[in-house]
Amino acid sequence: MTVSEGSRRADKTPLGTLLSIMMSYEVLARYLEVQLKRHDVSLIRFNIMSTLFKNGGEMTPSEIAENVFREKNSVTAVINTMERQGVVRREPSSEDRRSVKVVITEKGWKEANRLNPIAQELSREALSCMDRGQVEDLVGMMRTLRESLMPKITKNSGK
Repeated sequence: MTVSEGSRRADKTPLGTLLSIMMSYEVLARYLEVQLKRHDVSLIRFNIMSTLFKNGGEMTPSEIAENVFREKNSVTAVINTMERQGVVRREPSSEDRRSVKVVITEKGWKEANRLNPIAQELSREALSCMDRGQVEDLVGMMRTLRESLMPKITKNSGK
């Protein structure tokens, strides 16, 4: 038995499947890190900008951290840098005076518009090894996995 055959056999166990999913995520994240670095953007910054973009350009730091699955302090550090660079600004929340929201600036919208075609191309490249049906199946399976695990995260984290 070759290593490759052993790997395929191990992937048929629940643990092997989980490890395969995790390895695929790590490889995809590393691919994106390398490619985005060529455009002077970190993966976490890209995730924050994408999250803000999808949510109309403004969110609280806690909402951003929750959406990008990072600790609030690491997201805050990136937001601080982005604010110094004029890509976002903090504004008092109109709903809660104790809270602030992070808002994309004009410069930030320009960056988002610059990155959008890059992200689209990276997505095409990353998924080019699969046909449309496989991609749709994968998206459905990942959604099922997320929807199954999210309540367990929320329940166990006290949120």
